[in-house]
Amino acid sequence: MRFETVHPKELGQADIEKWRSHQRAGTLSPYLTPDWAQLIGAARADARVVIVNDGEGYFGAQRLSRFSAMGLGAPISDYQGLVGREGLEIAPARLCRALSVGRIDLTHVPAGATPFKAAGAEGSWIAETQSSSELYEAALRTRRAEFVRQTDKKARKLERERGQIEFRAQSSDRADFETLVSWKNTQLQRTGQPEIWAAPWVRQTLDRCFATREPSFGGALFTLSVDGAMAAGAFCLRSGGVLHFWIVAHDGAFDAYSPGVQLARRIIGWAADHGVTEVDFGPGDYQYKRQLSTTQRMLEWGVVAGASFSGAVRRGAHGLRSQIEKAPQPKLAALPGKAMRRLDLMRALGA
Repeated sequence: MRFETVHPKELGQADIEKWRSHQRAGTLSPYLTPDWAQLIGAARADARVVIVNDGEGYFGAQRLSRFSAMGLGAPISDYQGLVGREGLEIAPARLCRALSVGRIDLTHVPAGATPFKAAGAEGSWIAETQSSSELYEAALRTRRAEFVRQTDKKARKLERERGQIEFRAQSSDRADFETLVSWKNTQLQRTGQPEIWAAPWVRQTLDRCFATREPSFGGALFTLSVDGAMAAGAFCLRSGGVLHFWIVAHDGAFDAYSPGVQLARRIIGWAADHGVTEVDFGPGDYQYKRQLSTTQRMLEWGVVAGASFSGAVRRGAHGLRSQIEKAPQPKLAALPGKAMRRLDLMRALGA
């Protein structure tokens, strides 16, 4: 088996087309496209793509040091892993050697998309659009009658008390985009979390996604305004028939009306009427995702490694985390996972 490791900017057109053909046969996530790899490559010198057997497979990563790499675009990519022909098998140690690292830390990998034994998994919530807004809404009313009733009631109350509601799809309004990012950074700051979207390489990637509107890959801004003022926004990525939620936030002054939920429901309706077959809300167990979605895709996390010291350390950490998560005290059980995610976040943002 042959391996060639290149920076994403070195990908040729033939490789891009092969990559796209594999993706069309598998998971169509925007984060698994060659376009995403090139966007991350434009912002990060440590971005790499491993080309397997002259194009039978492609694997994107960020080489943080000789000890470890992370999935391409971490921590802002909701999907990571190998894109290749069905049945392609790669020895973990060979993939690590191709990147000249001891291990590769991955999160959110579609089952079977990377050669590793998963340490855990969580679901990405997906709304299948049923090919039309009418069919989706009819199915939603059948599955979630009380949710629909409450959402409709809040929408009527919002318009009655605050003014006319306006939904904008694929907006190019830069001011609204900046407002959305500002809301999200303020939210992170208020909850004591790192301001992910303010990191220079992340901000560069955001700006390039906002400016990209190609059929194969592009950003899509959706907004909900009330009486001319923006109440909620969602910036998504689109690849073919998949729309993936990325940044979602709203003006706290409209909390009582659930503007983010109102917006998400309208986005699914728009998607159903514009050639989108699935709206992916990503991982995270939020109630509105459960209510609006029709299915889940399981995403695994773990470490790709051979017989390396750094790989052994990571496996040991996963093992300890697994044991503590069995504790009957929920707060104690959650601590290892939170600590590992926080550390990984800082590693990726600081690189």
